[in-house]
Amino acid sequence: MYATAVLAGAAVHLGLHAVGVGDTATTCVCAGPVFALRMIAVLRDLHLPRLRYPPD
Repeated sequence: MYATAVLAGAAVHLGLHAVGVGDTATTCVCAGPVFALRMIAVLRDLHLPRLRYPPD
């Protein structure tokens, strides 16, 4: 879930930067969703599915 939260934060950052919001405000705003997603994943013990290889 680390990468998923970071990708969501990066999308928010790029979107706000494209609209013309300043760097400091953009960084502060995008930290919220990243922190929230990480805390939800930790508290609810959420994990993405793991890749399983077929047995030999």
